[in-house]
Amino acid sequence: MNREQVDRTSISLPVDLAEYARAKGNGNTSAYLASLIEKDRRLDRIKAMLAEHGYTGEQAITDAGVAAMRDRLHRVRRERANRRQQAA
Repeated sequence: MNREQVDRTSISLPVDLAEYARAKGNGNTSAYLASLIEKDRRLDRIKAMLAEHGYTGEQAITDAGVAAMRDRLHRVRRERANRRQQAA
């Protein structure tokens, strides 16, 4: 990150979240928080791109849909692992 492009901003966090961010940042809390914001911005851009290409309405990517697919994938992985374990 170029120093000329940095905007200093103060934020307030609950103590437990601030401690967590400090620990996860390994001494660079700002970089850690910036990476989280960048991930969020990237997801927003992906969702906007998908919407531009017709993934709207029932086909729209939603948080609930992502959670449902994540649960489905975890279930399938567990089932496969169980089958492998039973076959061994």
